Order: sequence, then C-alpha cells, then structure tokens
Amino acid sequence: MKICNKILQIGLLSAALGSLFGCSVAGRLQRQQATARLAQLTRAERQERQQDSRPQVVKLQRDSNTFFLAPVDTLADGERVMALQIEQVTVVAKMRSIPERNGRVVLDFIVTLPRQLLGKSRSVVITPILHKPDESVALEDLVIRGGRFSLLQERDYWQYETYVERFRPDTVGREAAFNRFVKFPYPEDVRLDSLVEGRSTVTYYYSQAVKTDETSKKMLITLQGQVLAVDDSAYRLPPSDTLSYVVSSMLSFVDTVPRYRIKVIDKFVTVEDRNYIQFFVGDTRVVDTLGDNRRQLDKITGLMRQIVEQKEFYVDTITLTAASSPEGDYRFNDRLSQGRAEALKRYLVRRYGRSVDTMLTVRWVAEDWTELTNRIRTDREIVNREAILELIAAEKNPDRREQSIRLRFPQEYAYVRSVIYPQLRAVNFRYSLRRKGMVKDTIHTTELDTTYTRGVELLQKRKYAKALYILNDYNDRNTVVAHLSLDHNERAMELLATMPKDAVTEYLRAIACSRLGRKAEGREHFLEACRLDGRMEYRGNLDPEIAELLKM
Repeated sequence: MKICNKILQIGLLSAALGSLFGCSVAGRLQRQQATARLAQLTRAERQERQQDSRPQVVKLQRDSNTFFLAPVDTLADGERVMALQIEQVTVVAKMRSIPERNGRVVLDFIVTLPRQLLGKSRSVVITPILHKPDESVALEDLVIRGGRFSLLQERDYWQYETYVERFRPDTVGREAAFNRFVKFPYPEDVRLDSLVEGRSTVTYYYSQAVKTDETSKKMLITLQGQVLAVDDSAYRLPPSDTLSYVVSSMLSFVDTVPRYRIKVIDKFVTVEDRNYIQFFVGDTRVVDTLGDNRRQLDKITGLMRQIVEQKEFYVDTITLTAASSPEGDYRFNDRLSQGRAEALKRYLVRRYGRSVDTMLTVRWVAEDWTELTNRIRTDREIVNREAILELIAAEKNPDRREQSIRLRFPQEYAYVRSVIYPQLRAVNFRYSLRRKGMVKDTIHTTELDTTYTRGVELLQKRKYAKALYILNDYNDRNTVVAHLSLDHNERAMELLATMPKDAVTEYLRAIACSRLGRKAEGREHFLEACRLDGRMEYRGNLDPEIAELLKM
C-alpha cells in the first residue's frame, strides 16, 4: 500500500510539472537564435574578463574523482588564449601548448554558461569531441541538471527499481521495463553538477587526460551540446568551431640518423687445449703405444696443424705446459715435469716439422696444487673436503702437505689418489694468435642496425614502452627521449650525465629538472642550451615545462 501511495504521489507531481511547463523549452531557445562562433581573445578582452568578479577556486570530490573549479584567468606569461563559444556557452583554453607525459596529455579549459540557458526543469549536456585523422572520440559529458529535472529522473528510476524488485523480470523484461519507466536515463561517464556559480554565469573547469598516439602532434577539440526538458522537448546546439592544442613532446629530439651495426673483433685471440699423455712411472719418454696416447697425440698435432696453417691469424707463440700429481718428492716431480715437457716438444717437432720449433715454449708445473684444490672443492664424494682444503691452505711445504692429507684423511686420500691425481697429469697447450691486417679492435660495418631502427620507429609512433625495451641497450639520446616520455626523469638524468655536452642534452636536462622540481638547476641547463644553440630559445617558448623554469 505504501508503494502504491508513493507511485500515486509522484504521478500527480509529474502531471503538475507537465501542466506548469507546457511551453516548449526548445521553442524558446530556438527563438533566441543560438549561434556558434570561435574567437581569439584580444588583450583588452582578457583584461576585461580579469576584472570581472569571479569565485575562488573550489575543490570538489565526487566518488573517486577530484575536480578543481576555477574562473577564467590570464596566463602569467601573457600567452594568447583561445575562446570557443556555443550560443553564449564559452570555452576558454587554459593553455595552447600542453606537455606530454607517460603517453598522455591533459586537456583542460573553462566552460562558462549563462544562467538563461539553464533552468530547474532542464538538463544541459555539453560533450567535448576529440578529433583524430580517422575518427572522432567523445570525451566525458558535462551535465548540469535542474532541480525538478533531477526529481523526475529519480522518480523514474525509483519506479523502475520497484517494478524489478517486485516482479523480478528476465533480461528482456528488465530492458522493456527500463524503457517504459525511465524517460531520461543517467548518462554514463559524466561530470554531474560540478559547478561554480556567479551572478550571471556558472563556470566549470574541465580537465581530462587523453592518450596520445602517432597522430597527436596537435589535438583538436569541438563541443556538442543539447538541452533536454521535462516536457520532452529538446534543443541541440550547433557544432562549434575548433579549439587547438599543440602537444609539446620529446619527439622533436629524436635522432633519426641511420645507425649501423658495430662489429667488435678481437685482434688477439687465445686458444687453449688440455690433453692427457701417459708416461711410465719416473720416465720422461713419449710412448705413443701406451694407453690412449696415440689418440691424444693425433688430437694435439691435428689442432696444431689447423691453427698454424690457417690464413686469418699469425701464430705468435705456442705454450706447452706439463704438470704432475703431488705424490712423491717435490724436487723429483719438478725435474720429471720438465723432462716430460721437453720430450713432448721434441716429439711434436719430429712429427709436425721444424716450423713449430721456434713457436713452442716449454713450461712445467711440478705439482698442480691449484687444479687439485679446485677439483676437491667441487667433488661431493669427498666427505671432509672443507677440512682438507683448510689443511692445503695452511701448510706451505708441498711434501708435508701431501703427507698430512694421507695420514689425517686416509679414506679421502685413497679416493683422491685414484680418481683425481690422474687428472692432474696433463699437458696444456696455449696458442696466442694475432689477426692479420688488424689495426682497430672495432669495425663499423655498412649493415643497417634494423633492431635500432625499429626502436626509433616505435618511439616516433609514441609507443614508448615498446621502444624503450629495444633502445635500453644503446643508452643514447633516443634512450633518454624514451625515458622522459615515460616520465622516468631520474634515469634520464643519469644517462644524460654520461653524454657529451651539447645544446640538446642541456635542454633535455632542463626538462628533467623541471619535472623533478630542481628549477634553479634546470634554468641553468636551459640557458646553457640557448648559448650553445640559439634555436633552443624559440623551442623553449613553446614548451610549458621550460616556461615553469623561467617564472623564477
């Protein structure tokens, strides 16, 4: 019964309002001859607007959004502003040049409406339109509702929600009920009733972030508007002229000079080869029939022939180093290693030829404790390997060292002697080569660096994150531009500090400093950029972030 009474009351109210506002709103606005025009404000007009009595800036919070409302104002640097008028609906740009950050720009302007356009029984909808080369995009609507108009909207939605709650219709039924009950739906993505009121006008400060793309060098904005009334009449305002914004980005500093691949070639090259030649106990003779010696010796001479006879490198030296395992007396092992190294050299000279005689340098290691230590450290079969390693490091005498391991760790010593010691009886070859005809270590090729080119293309298309993924390895000016475009200002400053000083790097430093709040430092960088290149002064006059530095 209460619901029925409520519906009856609202129905009577609706009928009363309909009879009260029988004269068509659209008709009255049409008789006012609404027009649309675009004009640049003269200095006198700006001064006149400045002298008008205006409310102070007001901060409004609606849901998760914060809106700042302000009167029309003149820029501190005296920049000429532009005015867009729809019927007496005035839009004033805050600035003509706007900075790009993180792939976005903020479009902001003042919308001023005369009170006669508004009414308690009306809803005014203002829609900014962003024009792109291939499409037009509607931004968030500005909606100003009169009190009675809002009341009727609330009635319609209350009726609809009551019907759904009582009868629980399906999806099709809900849509039909909505169309039947709701005459004026709430617009989506709108800014409702966020206004600052004056004596004869209402003012709204419109601000919205817009993504940029490769076509966003200039932003073009027009306004569309309409007035709806409770008597179901409507009046659509004529399309406006165009309001232009010039996007100040870092793309003018992109270095488009082709980059070629850099090939780094080592002038000096080293080839190392490890082999295991078996000898009779206490003997230095090279016996090719012993164990696996024939295969090992064929491998050594084959590699030697390949290296010596190739055409790309000179062979400066071939170093042959023979090593022994630690068992036995150190002095005996020293003489044994030397004898085996010299015997192997004689064998190779006989087999390959005397051409390698002068290239071969003989060295030897009596007991290869370094290699033994490395192998013990990495062998998990040795239980007390840490204690053994400490013993090796502490005992300086090699004979006492080997004896201490045998006595203190007999099980581990038996494993080391049978498994690791044979791996120490090796012959290492080190070939020192020098590239023929080589003057510089770095060679610049004529092959275009297509990867870098792709990064620059992505940068110019304002796909900054993808561009940085490629350019991050180059750490050049284009890398800095990508970082600044993504608002990575600290990283940009780090890279700029490593680059040669010129007009562009100084200007980019000024931009980064402006964003980081280091205005005094930024101003010095900008002045230095102008000193190095007078054209930077003209560029700075178009850059809002440089203008912030010059206000000091």
